Amino acid sequence: MGDKPVQEAQGGYGTVQRLYTAAVEGSGRQKLAGGGGLRASGPAVWAWVLYDFANTIFSVAVLSLFFPLWVEERVGTGGFLSAPSLVNAATAASALLVVCSAPLLGAVADLRQRRLPYLVALTVAAVVLTAALDVAGGVVVGLAVFVAADVAYQSALVFYNALLPAVSAGRGEGRISGYGTAAGYVGTILALVVLTFFVENGEALRSALGAFGGWLETGREANSNAFLPTAVLYLVFSLPAFFLVPDPALRARRPVSLRAAYRDVVRTLGNLRAYAGVGTFIVATVLYTDAANTAIANLALYGRVVFGMDTAQVTNLLLFSTVFAVVGSTVFGFLCDRNGPKRTLLVVLALWLVAIVLSAGAVGAWMLFLAGPVVGIALGGMWTVGRVMLIALSPPEKLGEFFGLFSLAGKVSAVFGPALTAVLLLAFGGGAFAYRISIGALAVIMAAGIYFLLRVPDARPGRFDGPP
Repeated sequence: MGDKPVQEAQGGYGTVQRLYTAAVEGSGRQKLAGGGGLRASGPAVWAWVLYDFANTIFSVAVLSLFFPLWVEERVGTGGFLSAPSLVNAATAASALLVVCSAPLLGAVADLRQRRLPYLVALTVAAVVLTAALDVAGGVVVGLAVFVAADVAYQSALVFYNALLPAVSAGRGEGRISGYGTAAGYVGTILALVVLTFFVENGEALRSALGAFGGWLETGREANSNAFLPTAVLYLVFSLPAFFLVPDPALRARRPVSLRAAYRDVVRTLGNLRAYAGVGTFIVATVLYTDAANTAIANLALYGRVVFGMDTAQVTNLLLFSTVFAVVGSTVFGFLCDRNGPKRTLLVVLALWLVAIVLSAGAVGAWMLFLAGPVVGIALGGMWTVGRVMLIALSPPEKLGEFFGLFSLAGKVSAVFGPALTAVLLLAFGGGAFAYRISIGALAVIMAAGIYFLLRVPDARPGRFDGPP
């Protein structure tokens, strides 16, 4: 489809904002200057933003860095049951579970017109399971706990993203989404600094804490020291969202049953063509998140296997890239409100394509430090703009269900991407060459995502007043 802006498409962005601006009354609202209507309060906005800060601490510590390295300590990087193969297989398993559950969870939330209770319950579950990683004895138990924690974490994001219109009423969803994503990457920087301190100074901390330091490990076991602090930080910074984010109902609440939720999901999937561009965007999302998430999940192991980077070098690479992710999140949030989510997202995906090709063809570790800023900017922009694009295309009364489908798209990609990586690693015998082939294949998938995104309508938000 062409690039003609769609301002008032069925269930489009303008409709969402009008309904949320009305529904948010009495639930974290304030008057716009000049009497221009209602907008979400500052505390509500920043509580929502802070949750992104919290959950990204989990993402970097458990999904990207310390858990993969924990597995690598125990099984190594060669052979059939290597760390890359096991971690990618576990990630694919958790993603498959989310594929099965996320649309149903979203449909249940839409029936009840409540999202916060599900956000709270799933976040607390993820926190408890993250702490449990610290006492996981063997690799099999650790992988099982990892899968459960990832399912809880990913499922919570369905409800978190669906709360975005409520906290951005009158402010601009691109801008608020960008603030959240930027805060998430500030959380990444905090996690890398604080958690690396626990990992690298286990012996000194254990001695200093005395009886309270018994959980700290030393030597090759030290990566497990990151798990308990991750759980604490995840919970503490999530608490404001539990109490301050508004959760307005856009229609009367309906009785909840799994049969009714399943029927709603099946009906929506059957009528997906009635929602202009949503189906094509979901396909594009499957492809571009497949490439991006697989690249991020393998970053630490790729640096170690291909270039022999140690934990400190990998951590520095992540920190360096994350600084640029903060900038990319904020800048692309403003560009999204100004130029529309589709055009902004196309720029983001083009940057991803450059970063993947540069990484796969790197001749030395120094080239990863060139690709890192591009990865950071593109990653921040992808998360900022993708959820705004979905809201621009979605009917407001089914936002939870559509974010469930959005999560499903991400998880289908999270099954396919790691599974493909594991297969390619096995097919080419593991090692540096196999890893280059696996990462290089992601460029083809990203290009396919760009192709489908070009066919999505250019649904755009209206203009919004002032920063929070």
